[in-house]
Order: sequence, then C-alpha cells, then structure tokens
Amino acid sequence: MRIVHVLAGEHGNRCGVLDYTKNLVEALEGLANDSEYVLVKRWTLKETLRVASTHRGHVIHVQYPSLQMGKGPWWVLLGCLSRRTALTLHEFRIFSTARKLYCLPAALTAKQIIFSSAEERRAFLSWYPFASKACTVIPVGNNIPVHSVPQQSRARRMVYFGQIGENKGLELVIEAVASLRAQGSKIPVAFIGAVVEPSSPVVGLVEENAIKYAIDLRLNLSSAEVSQELAQASHAYLPFPDGITDKRGSAMACLKHGVAVLTTHSEQTPDWLRAATTHCAGPLEAAKHVMAPEFPAIDGEALSAGLAEREWPAIAKRHLGIYENLAPRRRSRQAVGVYRSE
Repeated sequence: MRIVHVLAGEHGNRCGVLDYTKNLVEALEGLANDSEYVLVKRWTLKETLRVASTHRGHVIHVQYPSLQMGKGPWWVLLGCLSRRTALTLHEFRIFSTARKLYCLPAALTAKQIIFSSAEERRAFLSWYPFASKACTVIPVGNNIPVHSVPQQSRARRMVYFGQIGENKGLELVIEAVASLRAQGSKIPVAFIGAVVEPSSPVVGLVEENAIKYAIDLRLNLSSAEVSQELAQASHAYLPFPDGITDKRGSAMACLKHGVAVLTTHSEQTPDWLRAATTHCAGPLEAAKHVMAPEFPAIDGEALSAGLAEREWPAIAKRHLGIYENLAPRRRSRQAVGVYRSE
C-alpha cells in the first residue's frame, strides 16, 4: 500500500502544513509504511489530473491549504478521480466563504476527512452535516523536534513563538514587554518565528518596539535553532485571539520543551490544555507571571498524557488505521519511505 501525500508548494517554503506533512511521512516510514509526499507548484486542473493519473491505485492524501495553493478549487476533484482519497483540512474555520464552498465536492466524495480538533470538525459539519461519518479528529504533532535538551533550571526569559503577522496577538505581547520594562525588569525577551507578509503593519510595529524594549528578534530559524531557543526559555506568552486549541503547533512545541505557556483559554480550549497552560486575562497578568518568584501551577499528568497522544508515532498509527481501511486488503506494506517532489 503506497500513501501519497499531495500539497502545493516548493522545497524551502516556510509552511506549517509542509512541515506537518514531512513529519507525518517520516513517522509512517518508522512504521514500515510505503509513504511519500509530492509537491505541486499550484492546484491547477492540469496538475490535479496529473496527480490522479500518476498515482492511480494509490491512497492519495491531500493536505490543504498550503503555500502556493492558488485560488482554484480543482484539488477537490481528486475525490471523484480516485476511489481511495483522504483529506486533511487545516484550519477550516478561518477559510473564506468561497473556500468553504469549494469543499462541497470533497464532502461528497472524500472517503476520509481529517481535522486537528473537534471544533474544526464541528465547523465543517455545520456546513456539510451529511459528511459526519467520513470526518475524524487526529491532533497535530510538534513540528519542532527537541534537538536541544531543555534546561531544568532556567534563567527567566520570555519568548513569543509563532508567525509574525496579523491576528496573532502580537500587540498584546508587546504590551506585556512594555509592562516588564516599566517595572524596571531586564528579563530577556525574544520573538521567535517567521515573517508572513513583510509589508504588514504588524511587522513594522514589532521591529519598532524591538528597538524600544530590547526585544531580540530571532526570525526564520531552522528547527534545530528554534529548539535551542525554546530550551533556554522559561515563559512563552501566546495570547491566541480565539484561545489556545489543539491546532496550535507553536504552543505544543513550547510545552514539549518545558516552557511555561501563558495564553488565553476559550470555549474551544480542550481540557488537557486548560490544565497544562496558564490563562492570562491580559498582558499585565502575563508580565506578573513572568516576574513572579514561582512558576505557575499546572497539572503535570494532564500535560504528559496530552503530549503523548501528540507524538508523531501515535499520530502515524491513527493515520495508518485510516489508510488500511481505504486500501485493498490483499496488498502488504513495504518499508520504502520515499520523499519526492514532482
């Protein structure tokens, strides 16, 4: 049984969905599975037909959306062109109305549709309730492997980790840093991440305040370099506007590296994250936690159990169960594990 993961992009793209796919393929390889990922330059009708023809007879798993995906809806035709298709929809809730409408053929034809959280699944089913039997939830894993051993006794150092762009709560993080500096704190602060749109006003705001408040900008790092940064951090302030959920890979990476996560809880926050992270009503409360003598109390057992379910081998096993239900029973799995770009 060969599994072909398909997404739009190029090697070298700083794309969370591409990183996710690479990690999933590697984990499936660890289970002696014949798995590969294929990059298309853009989802055009021609590329969609080519993928369906080239990989006829294989399980085709579409990862959507991703960089360079284009505006066309052609990717949804794979469910019609291939009898064994799976689809992972990343962050369906924030799709535009047009992009949500694109998903109708997928809702009708995809044999399995995967979401990263129960909330994402509910959002999809509010549009396409008839697809409930095909929809399942598999949480995302940590896209930043632990390359550097987290330090047990760490000096105070606050970080923000994530994309540098709109609607990430960066204004609140800057307010928290301003509060630290207003109280005379010289605790080091670093912003770790990648710039989404260089022309965004938020990027200019971050650069301006980095000078004003002595914020170390650590941008566009490799995963090993990010791991090193997180291993030295004590607190991360991640004020997600819609609350922390399972889909927040940046938060998962911080927790995996032993960083105390200060964030926002909402109705969508699962119980394990509610117990493993600290809710802050605003920037002043976050600054208070960073300066406090003791670290915020969390439920260590909930943290350990939650992270265990989100290890890549566990995630790969969940996917493998889906693939085996899609593929003919007579085929056996071989340990090939190929990475390829077409």
